[in-house]
Amino acid sequence: MEDKSWIKLYRKILESPIFENEKALKIWIWCLVKATHKERNQLVGKQIIHLEKGQFVTGRKKASKELKMKDRTVYDYFKLLEELHMIRINSNNKFSIITIEKWGNYQVEELLNQQQTNNNATTTQHKQECKEIYLILFNKYKKKIEEQPKKIIQIIGDLKKNPDYELLSTEEQEELFYDLMNPMKRSNNK
Repeated sequence: MEDKSWIKLYRKILESPIFENEKALKIWIWCLVKATHKERNQLVGKQIIHLEKGQFVTGRKKASKELKMKDRTVYDYFKLLEELHMIRINSNNKFSIITIEKWGNYQVEELLNQQQTNNNATTTQHKQECKEIYLILFNKYKKKIEEQPKKIIQIIGDLKKNPDYELLSTEEQEELFYDLMNPMKRSNNK
């Protein structure tokens, strides 16, 4: 388990019935922290267990030791959390797989989704800015070419030295170059 990962804990936990019971709260937070944040396989004895996000493998004795509580107490609170639909327990005679219900509500995925949304918005904004830069450069250098058509090579050379030109992608730079070199494009007023 990575020490750098984290969980979300909403303030509405103050209204939860487990908040009134320090042992229930401790076990709930322990469950949240123990659960894996990504799919993975875990070796348990000689068996490979596939864990989905929000699951972890434990046993009463192991949980009891980590939580510093009696086996029976841990078992009782696991059952309470299960009755409250906070966890789901799938047990066999060797171990239990605990699944956090509504796992996504406690995780960084929202942050990752928000970051992806921000990245998409930034990309869209960047494309719009590049389009505006393209049009400004096109119109500026088109005018210069119209005023001094015999100096088109020099004007295109000046364009390539313009700092705004560097903000365009290679494809956009090539398109701008060809558009300025093509008299038909220049006359169509992009």
